Amino acid sequence: MKLSQIRSFVAVARCGNFSQAAVELDLTQPTVSHAIATLEADLGVQLLFRGKKGVNLTPAGESVLMHCDRVLQSIEDIKQEANRCKSLGGGKVRISAFRGAAAQLLPKIKAEFQSKHPQIEVKIVEEKDCPQVEQMVYEGKADLGLTILPTSKDLATFEVLQDNYVVLLPPNLKLDTSSDGQRISWTQLLSIPIISYPNQNSCFKQIKHYFESAGYQFSPSEQVRESDTIVSLVATESGAAILPQLSVFYLPEGVTICQLPQPLQRIVVAATPKDTDLSHAVWAFTDFLQQQ
Repeated sequence: MKLSQIRSFVAVARCGNFSQAAVELDLTQPTVSHAIATLEADLGVQLLFRGKKGVNLTPAGESVLMHCDRVLQSIEDIKQEANRCKSLGGGKVRISAFRGAAAQLLPKIKAEFQSKHPQIEVKIVEEKDCPQVEQMVYEGKADLGLTILPTSKDLATFEVLQDNYVVLLPPNLKLDTSSDGQRISWTQLLSIPIISYPNQNSCFKQIKHYFESAGYQFSPSEQVRESDTIVSLVATESGAAILPQLSVFYLPEGVTICQLPQPLQRIVVAATPKDTDLSHAVWAFTDFLQQQ
C-alpha cells in the first residue's frame, strides 16, 4: 500500500468522479484509476461502485475512508512538526512568576533549556503575588506564568511541582523530633508561638485550614507580609514559622527546618491563556517544563 494510492482514493471519494480527482491531484485519470485498482487488489475488497454518473463508496470503502483520512492527517501533522522544529531556531519566551518560583525554580530550568535552545530568549519577570502573575498572562504581557492553584478559569494549567510547607524553628528551640524526616508532633507545634502571614494571604488561609482540619485553632503570635521578614523574626527567636519551601530563600545561622505532623503542599502550576496558539518557542519551553 502506497501513500499515492491513499491520496487517490480519498480524492475520488471526495470528488465523486475520477476526472475531477485527477485534476485536483495533478495526475492523469488513468494514473488515478490504476492507483485505486491496485489499492483494492492489495486490500482484497472493492472500495468504489463505478457507474455512468460517477462513483460511490461501497460499505468497505466507507470504513476504509475513515482510516485513510486519519493517515493523511497524521502525515500533515508530521510535516507541521518538522516545520516547527526547523523554525525553532529563535524566538522569545516571557515568563511571569511569583517570587519563590522566580528565584528558586526558574533560574536552573532556564539555564538547562537555553543549553538546548541557545537561540531562544527567555525573560523572567518576578511578580509580587500570584494574581498579578495570572493578570500578566491573561493580558498577553507574559506568554506563561508560574502560579499556585487554584487559578483563574480563563487559564490552561499543568502541574510543575508540589511545594511542601516546612516548619522553621528558632535557634533557642531544640525539639526532639521523630526520626521520620525530622517531623514535629502536633503537641510540640501547638506549644510554640507561630509567626505567619496576614489573614488575607493565600498561604495563611491554607495553613489555617490545615490546622482546623486536624481539629485545632490557628492563632499566630505575629503576622507580617514578607517571607524574608518572617525568617528574620524566627532567627531572632520571636517564634517559629510555617512556610512553603520555595519561600525560604535563606536559612539564618541556628535556624532549623523540620516537617509538619502531616504533609501539606501547595501546587505550583504553569499557566497559559486558554484557546490560544502558542508560539514555537513557548511550546518548546512548556514541553521542556513538563518533562522536568
